[in-house]
Amino acid sequence: MLPILLSAGFFQNWASAWAENIGGIVLLVIGMILIAIEMIIPGFGAAGVSGCVALIAGLVIGSKDLPGAMFSLLIVVVLLAIIAVLIFKSAIRGRLSRSPVVLNTTIDSGSTELLDEDIQSLVGKTGRTVTALRPSGIAVIDGKRMDVVSDNEFIDRDHGVEVVSIDGVKVLVKSI
Repeated sequence: MLPILLSAGFFQNWASAWAENIGGIVLLVIGMILIAIEMIIPGFGAAGVSGCVALIAGLVIGSKDLPGAMFSLLIVVVLLAIIAVLIFKSAIRGRLSRSPVVLNTTIDSGSTELLDEDIQSLVGKTGRTVTALRPSGIAVIDGKRMDVVSDNEFIDRDHGVEVVSIDGVKVLVKSI
């Protein structure tokens, strides 16, 4: 394909094919815009799929031969790569990073309400269920509302429970 690209008439034929097909250029531009929108807005892919279809249709309509289509595809891929770099750079440090579309919050160990020492000290303490445990639910233990799990038993609402063990963030309780 490289000898075809280096021939003098290739670029002239390629440019004339695109000059004659404004519809192909419009489809390529619409396709690139839709793919750029898909990069910015989270969704299920409608813009991305529509953009790919528009790009393929634009290449088919705008190119006279396979080498011309491949060269046009190469240009489109390079342009989309540049657009992707700009969008992701903006999402990390630029204007897009302050947009409500981008999630900037992080969860670390300090952002949880209970520290490891606090939660381990709950073993043996008693409390009352706020919801029925089937086997999981909510209980108030030591004045703190927390998610708890019973040991494969149903415990009714407003029933006494005792913390049996702690496994990570899982608080195992039994009925008392």
